[in-house]
Amino acid sequence: MLIINFMIILIMFIGLMCTLAPRLYGTVIILVAAGIYAVIIGVSVFPLWVAVSLLMLTLMAEVVINGLRIFMTRHCEVSRIYSINTTVCNLAGIVVADALLGALIGITLWELLVGKTLFPRFNSISKVLVRLILAAVLRLICGLIMTIIVVKYMMYT
Repeated sequence: MLIINFMIILIMFIGLMCTLAPRLYGTVIILVAAGIYAVIIGVSVFPLWVAVSLLMLTLMAEVVINGLRIFMTRHCEVSRIYSINTTVCNLAGIVVADALLGALIGITLWELLVGKTLFPRFNSISKVLVRLILAAVLRLICGLIMTIIVVKYMMYT
């Protein structure tokens, strides 16, 4: 039973990490892990309010918060994908330039040659990123609540 509990908690942890990505359904993974655990221990001991709570949190995270994310970023000057790609590629370029040329020369050369394309749209990009981070944190909170409910009320009662 200890191995089963460990595997279910591991699956829920993977689902919790997936809630941070907008295209991955982390709360659904947590819900499925709870369902698998309920089938293993017997559905008759599975409290109904836990199932309803998990289902409502999953719907809230996947439908409401994703809709909120789209609503918050729909009138921005730059797209969500452009904002994420620009930031990630700029940071990765800085790391590679630092590794190849050294810290001082690498970051100076990178910012002089490539970084200037990021600065004109930095305000627009930062607005989109803050809104995306807010939606990701809300999904993470829903996933964390789901994980706590499963661990506390299913595994240790």
